[in-house]
Amino acid sequence: MSEATAGKSEIPGTSEVLSAVRIRQSTPFEHHLHVVVAVDPKTGRELEVFAQIGSAGGVPGGNLEAICRVVSLYLRNGGALAEVIEQLKGISCHLARSTKDGYVASMGDALGIAMQRYLAAKEKHGLAALLTGEVVLDTEGET
Repeated sequence: MSEATAGKSEIPGTSEVLSAVRIRQSTPFEHHLHVVVAVDPKTGRELEVFAQIGSAGGVPGGNLEAICRVVSLYLRNGGALAEVIEQLKGISCHLARSTKDGYVASMGDALGIAMQRYLAAKEKHGLAALLTGEVVLDTEGET
């Protein structure tokens, strides 16, 4: 990184450091999904989504990274997280099952559920409460 680009973000109008909220979500696999939603603390707008499947990698991990890259690109270009959730929730696969967190139909569905839990808590309590840890999500997404 050159001195000219030091401290500047790849996302226009934001700094190099963004605030984020992490959500843990059950999946149809034996690993939990850990989703990180990065937000601009000044505007409250979601800009990036990162996710990891516990210690799993391989095809599920690669597919999840690809989904998150596209979601992040969409968000950085003005897309709404609610629209992403609408597209991901309900996608099913042969591994669909009930979990302690409720019914999860696929990895995409789990990602949509996690982001929906985040968005519901943000709307109910505000972004500041999420970022400061004042709000704890339970398995149903209620706070």
